[in-house]
Amino acid sequence: MHIFEKSPGLVEQEVEGDIIVLDKAAGLIHQLNPTAGEIWRACDGQRNSDDIAALIAKQYDIDAEVAKSDVLSALQQLEEQDLIRLIE
Repeated sequence: MHIFEKSPGLVEQEVEGDIIVLDKAAGLIHQLNPTAGEIWRACDGQRNSDDIAALIAKQYDIDAEVAKSDVLSALQQLEEQDLIRLIE
């Protein structure tokens, strides 16, 4: 289980249910759909990947194992885009 936090220096704005994340340093804008936005917001430096998966499973009323697989995939993508970083 890994704990993630949002990368520093990012600016976020909600627009019509999506989360728009501005990475000024890289000159990039990322648009996260509502589910990816919830996962990104849950990366608060306190919750681990299992906590986030449980949150998503409950919120969207889906199977815990499906949520875990989807959350791990989303976390990997967010990390690759430098929107989150592993702290533990």
